[in-house]
Amino acid sequence: MPSNREREAFEYATRVCGRLPRCVQKCRECAHLSRYGVEKNCGVSRDMLGDIEAGDTVPTLFWAARMAYGMGLTLTEFVEKLEAGDE
Repeated sequence: MPSNREREAFEYATRVCGRLPRCVQKCRECAHLSRYGVEKNCGVSRDMLGDIEAGDTVPTLFWAARMAYGMGLTLTEFVEKLEAGDE
């Protein structure tokens, strides 16, 4: 049986991952970029962005950093927006 700390960590990660699709879409739209524009800026494919925005996949840290850069953000700025959960 998982400890309370393990359960809390799992629940935290689940909440953050649940906010990811909307956060990516919102950051991209705030940067006035299409998926194609992000792809051109950083090499993250439109298909991958679509999968992330649909909630079908969660990017690795490497891809999240590239994606953030492609939207004009540092990884820290992107994570801060993700943590804030602003909808």
